[in-house]
Amino acid sequence: MKKVFRYLALVAALTSEADYAFVPESPAPDNWQKKLCLKLEQERQAGQRLNIIIVSEGAIDRNGDPITAELVKKVVVDNLHQDTRVTVLGHVQRGGNPSAFDRILGSRMGAEAVMALMEADETTEPCVISLDGNQAVRVPLMECVKQTKAVAQAMADKEWEKAVALRGKSFMRNLETYKMLTRLKPPKDAFDEQGRGKVRFYVHFFIYNLNYVA
Repeated sequence: MKKVFRYLALVAALTSEADYAFVPESPAPDNWQKKLCLKLEQERQAGQRLNIIIVSEGAIDRNGDPITAELVKKVVVDNLHQDTRVTVLGHVQRGGNPSAFDRILGSRMGAEAVMALMEADETTEPCVISLDGNQAVRVPLMECVKQTKAVAQAMADKEWEKAVALRGKSFMRNLETYKMLTRLKPPKDAFDEQGRGKVRFYVHFFIYNLNYVA
């Protein structure tokens, strides 16, 4: 996954219904501190008891300045004065029981790799076994390397939309889905005439820092 690619962080944000996510491919705006605090305040006023913020390793803002879990914690504590904890997932992110799909994936890709070896000759180009939809496919190794470098170059040039597009359709769909879900507002009847939530709770914030562990 490397340092600047955090597909895992994006999927984690979707599955955990995170209130905010920082990923390198979609840098935070210049005023992200204000937007983050406003978002968390709205969620709290709507009665939400727990907020989750996902911070990917390599997260940056539009100027290329790094955003770390500790920095996000400081912003939340200084502005909202709420109990905030940082959890670095590390190996924990690999836990959980495998699904049926997970269990047979290794066998499927292993079988495709063996077939590729049996069909190869001295002129065969090195390849990577991958999935296209639900189909095991062979992708030329140098093509993968070229695309990976293209993403890194796009991010270095601050061409964020191009970088997201180069990540593939699945990444684009997940990113758009997450953005759409986070734009949804609580129902109007959740607030009183002053705009405050009708139900108030003590709120704790958890900031997850996703690091890839080799």
